[in-house]
Amino acid sequence: MIHRQKGVALLMSLVILLVLSLLATSSMQNSIMQERMSTSSREGLMALEAAETALREIEENLEGLTALTAFGASTGFYDTGDAPGVFDSATWTGSKNALAATEVDGITPRYFVEYRGPVSLTRDGQGGNGKYLLNLNFEGKGNRDGGGGAAGPGGSDIMGKAESMRIVVMAQGPSEQSRKIIEAYYFVSAKNFE
Repeated sequence: MIHRQKGVALLMSLVILLVLSLLATSSMQNSIMQERMSTSSREGLMALEAAETALREIEENLEGLTALTAFGASTGFYDTGDAPGVFDSATWTGSKNALAATEVDGITPRYFVEYRGPVSLTRDGQGGNGKYLLNLNFEGKGNRDGGGGAAGPGGSDIMGKAESMRIVVMAQGPSEQSRKIIEAYYFVSAKNFE
């Protein structure tokens, strides 16, 4: 007796091959998506670190500030209310609105500083009531004696009066697909301007 095959084994093996191919394709797409997410996260962290480094550099420069003449007269330094929009792409392109900070790992952060006016710690119209206004370090610590824990000094001798500045820093990741913007307020002792 001769049995004729009807191709069922071939059909079953093709179906199994199709299912395995779909599983492999799905797994590859999942791996590619995870790779993209980790790359994006890495670039975002690199941009954030570059922006934070630039912020510390700008704060150090502002600490030695002895005159307010640069505000409004120089690119990147603005009087109160004159600063460009933070989310406007024109703010960060070219050198018209923002300045370039020191390069960090191939990333050049850009920034601008806006003068926000004098700040006074007063009570009943009397300045210098023994309260201190502190520039805290990134851990949120600092005292007027310069102590700040493991992060280093974060305090200063600002007592009674200070000049306040708004610092905005933007850094892009290496592929320019990620962008981090940091905004901070910094106080310079009024003693610097006497």
